[in-house]
Amino acid sequence: MKRKLTEYLRLAAAVSLGAVLLAASGCVKRELEIRPDEGYVEIALEWGGSGTSARSARYLFYNESGSLAREVSGLTDGFRGTLPTGTYRLVVHNTDAEQVDWRGCERFESAEVFALPARYGTDHHPDEGVSCILEPRGIFATGGCNESETVEVGQLDTTLLSVTPVRLTKRVAVRFVVESSEEIRSLHGVLGGVSHGFFPGKGDLNTSSPCAVEFEAVPETKAASAAYTTEVSVFGLLTTSQSPAETNNVYVTLALTDGTQVTGTFDLTPALQRLIAANGGVLPNEIPLEVTLRVQGIGLSATVEPWDESGTGSGDPRPQV
Repeated sequence: MKRKLTEYLRLAAAVSLGAVLLAASGCVKRELEIRPDEGYVEIALEWGGSGTSARSARYLFYNESGSLAREVSGLTDGFRGTLPTGTYRLVVHNTDAEQVDWRGCERFESAEVFALPARYGTDHHPDEGVSCILEPRGIFATGGCNESETVEVGQLDTTLLSVTPVRLTKRVAVRFVVESSEEIRSLHGVLGGVSHGFFPGKGDLNTSSPCAVEFEAVPETKAASAAYTTEVSVFGLLTTSQSPAETNNVYVTLALTDGTQVTGTFDLTPALQRLIAANGGVLPNEIPLEVTLRVQGIGLSATVEPWDESGTGSGDPRPQV
């Protein structure tokens, strides 16, 4: 019995010694890989609110002058590696977003995600010069770390940080209530006054020119319905608390069962400004609107107001002809 215990202790000691040597060799290897003018950096990737932790990301490191210093793609759990000593700014975004692309990434301030262009599929849309774009979908990004806006890399030092890319899009949910003696075959339209891009580094929308997004509304119920709903994904709308009328218009086309089409253009700006006032001076990420359409001969009139998605409207309606 004593002999077996002695053999067991020798084996345990050998295993422990091997583990210590292996750990030491790992430390030595890491130190050998770091040059004297570099530091070791770990930036964990946290997908808070994205609905999944399996997204792939791209890390863009910018030096103190704002120029792109390093780009790393295909990361799923974070960045681990060495960087030359210095101060860096960082943009991180997922690489599986739909209907978007990136440009200006050579500079921190100009790195922009933008919606891809499209062609109008309807004749009733904004004036010439207002481009049609696709809906940006599933885009998450951030222009800084959770702990600080910059990444400080010290000589032969270790920097531990984390990033949480956030959803960059807003959801515009519109409920159309149709008052008509004629049966409706379909309802579609165009949402104008839309931003076509976002700068994660600056945290700003691209408001250089208004764009528009097409939508198709669906009946609220499977049976014949007087109410239609649609949801549109956008980077943002151009309306602010100080915007003039018709900053955001909706261009509606009703197709009747007799083959005729009725169109109308209606101003969403006042209703959006009421939402801004109720949300601390900014548009909420969920933008609910209700548009009551009245078919009048060959034309349309409408009332636009914020929509309480629980079933009732809010605010004073603004009739439009």
